[in-house]
Amino acid sequence: MAELYIYKTDFEPVFLPGEIARFITESERFDAECIAVGALPEYQKDFGALTAATWDTDNEDTNLELSDHEVSQLRMRVVDDMQLRFNNLSSTRQWRTAQTSFVLKQFPTNEGEDFLKQFLFKASEFFVYHNDTPRFDFYSDVALATSRVIFSGWRFRIRKIKPGQMRPAKVIWVSGWPSGDQIA
Repeated sequence: MAELYIYKTDFEPVFLPGEIARFITESERFDAECIAVGALPEYQKDFGALTAATWDTDNEDTNLELSDHEVSQLRMRVVDDMQLRFNNLSSTRQWRTAQTSFVLKQFPTNEGEDFLKQFLFKASEFFVYHNDTPRFDFYSDVALATSRVIFSGWRFRIRKIKPGQMRPAKVIWVSGWPSGDQIA
């Protein structure tokens, strides 16, 4: 069996049919078995015009929402010359330290930037469960007519199982980050 984990250089599904994982979302924890995996090759979203030197916050992309019993593992590439801040709920925001939030900038297109391309593509990985709508903040030094982002990834059909029925092989933090009793 392949070794599957998030942020892998080769962007593979983190979860395969027959495997069990524990999912932690903003509102619940549950164990689930993977029933099926499907590719989400590429989707481009234009979030619209940006005003110069102003953060445009809380941009939702409901097109990334899924049906009941589905989870997606996505990565993204910023097309335009701007910064993208992944704005999942503040209590679970993953791209931050105690003092600041981190951003993705325009995806490199020049030759010789392979390390940076690999790193940014890996670092952009996130998960969506059912209809948890991802939100994004955008910033540009100059006014832009478009703010385009390309998404690609994997979609999983899952079946929830009773806690303790089977031991999960991994934990997938969908919209959360370890805190409190989770790290004790």
